[in-house]
Amino acid sequence: MKISARAIGFGASLLLAGTAFAQSAPSSPNQVPPPPPGEATPKLPDPTSGALAPPPPPATPDAQNANVPPPAADAPPPPPPPPPGMEAGSAGAAMATPQGQVNVNSGPAPAKSYGPPPSFESLAKGKKYITPEDASAYPLLANDWDYAAHQGKRISKAQYDRWVQQAGAGK
Repeated sequence: MKISARAIGFGASLLLAGTAFAQSAPSSPNQVPPPPPGEATPKLPDPTSGALAPPPPPATPDAQNANVPPPAADAPPPPPPPPPGMEAGSAGAAMATPQGQVNVNSGPAPAKSYGPPPSFESLAKGKKYITPEDASAYPLLANDWDYAAHQGKRISKAQYDRWVQQAGAGK
């Protein structure tokens, strides 16, 4: 038998089994599953008595809308907008919330200063260009390599000078 015929037969059997499974009636809600082995069977009330009668439907429309969110007119007001962005190194911010006053004492870390950029000659080590390995001595240049090298493998003195000017390195 060919593989494609087997695959079609397998797919058809899965389809038929899934259809049969989906059409089987679920167990009744009054049926209690059997207890685990070794435990006593609890006594069930007589099904003819009114003990298992379903509860009456809610009479008021308020009970029906218990899970529905309130209309927009009754909704609580939105929280106030957050304060403007915190500056690096600021002491923090205080904010009033429905739960009470909240103090935020954190913010972005201050920018690390790398000082003025090194000279082209010190990075190039006597060559007429800077390689990625040479640039690793100055993290700002190493992180901005693709921009400074214009997607190339070397940076010339003119490219380095332009990068220092445009990138504001060391500021």
